[in-house]
Amino acid sequence: MSGDTETDLTRAEPNDLAAEQAFLGAIALSRDARRALRDTTVTAEDYYRPAHALMHRAITAIAETSDPIDPITIVAALEARGDLARCGGRDYINTCIDAAQHGPSLDWLNHRLRSLALRRALVHAGAEIRELGFAADGEPSELAEHAVTRLREVRDAGRAAEDSPVQDIHDFLAGDDPGYDWALPGYLEHTDRIVWTAGEGGGKSFLQRQLGVTASAGLLPFGDTNPLGPQKALILDCENSVRQSRRHYRGLIQVAERMGAPVKRGQLHIDLRPEGVDLSRGDGRAWLMRRVEAVMPDLLIVGPIYRLHNGDANSEELARKVTVVLDEARATAGCALSMEAHSPQGGPMGPRALRPVGSSLWLRWPEFGLGLRPVEDARSAQDDRARRVLPWRGARDERAWPRFVCQGAAGGWPWRTYKPVDADPFTGHSPTGALS
Repeated sequence: MSGDTETDLTRAEPNDLAAEQAFLGAIALSRDARRALRDTTVTAEDYYRPAHALMHRAITAIAETSDPIDPITIVAALEARGDLARCGGRDYINTCIDAAQHGPSLDWLNHRLRSLALRRALVHAGAEIRELGFAADGEPSELAEHAVTRLREVRDAGRAAEDSPVQDIHDFLAGDDPGYDWALPGYLEHTDRIVWTAGEGGGKSFLQRQLGVTASAGLLPFGDTNPLGPQKALILDCENSVRQSRRHYRGLIQVAERMGAPVKRGQLHIDLRPEGVDLSRGDGRAWLMRRVEAVMPDLLIVGPIYRLHNGDANSEELARKVTVVLDEARATAGCALSMEAHSPQGGPMGPRALRPVGSSLWLRWPEFGLGLRPVEDARSAQDDRARRVLPWRGARDERAWPRFVCQGAAGGWPWRTYKPVDADPFTGHSPTGALS
């Protein structure tokens, strides 16, 4: 017997029984187990331990009824199917629950189990292909083609049926155009991502607060009436203190009331975490998702970016982990997402860049990136806080964001739009951005 064969006989197939336990326990503990089950890609065939496959099938069967999915109903379903003893009894269900309470996120577990199942499928396919090579009969070219087909089956198992068919361009264009799915008509669609940048004290936080309050009051960002009515907004502020925020929001709520558009209870929710949150960690992700799932906002305001993880600001890997969580939140609620970021310090060669500080991923990720830069007219820039609204990345669609904003009147919104006195009547370009 060869050394390779001995190794094959003693080596266990890729598996992680603890991850399988935690996955099943996490489904059982989920607030919306049906959605959790629907959003994952693990099937009963993906488990290494047969008892876990039985438990998965029992949970899937419950999901097809109106019964709740929880540890009690899972035990009852296994008992009814005659599988409870095969799964280790009630005590083993509790073992899975305990594993979930101290385990990683459901997304991580889903990826882990699917990856191991694919590796085991490759092991099995490899063994079959090896036997084909040792076979005394058969045309080699046909055997090779069979091997390719077998590996293709492994690659596509459970996935090809989920693929949408490719379309001829004429069929694609003949489909119904759903039109815009606005949250803030002309400004943001549901699922849009926008990142605002400016220097320190440049007014980003004031703009974010204004977006949240106006949206929830049924207004557009700078005070016009939103024809869609009030939108539900959630603000997760990871920088500003409770005392400071309460003062600012109290004033904004009063502005909305004076405009005849009061913010009704249930339209605007806020949570402050001035110490920041690390969205690259499971507990940080859970913190954000619990709030999003509880509110299900039309507009989610989070930030600033530099307070969303505790590592190197330039790390692409950490930035990617943060964007994965934010995209999950956006997909869960179907909401627009607005964030803020600092721009780099200026240098002797000219004004500071408007791109976000940190990983270059933040340049590529949002649909829209807009920065606030002081206008060239020094008096307007200093006394009236006049700012140009400039894109720092190419927009993926046309939007109605203004070219110029300045400080609002006392007792009004922090920002208002304006047209500079020297603006070209045709292009709107202004060499100074000066107010009258």
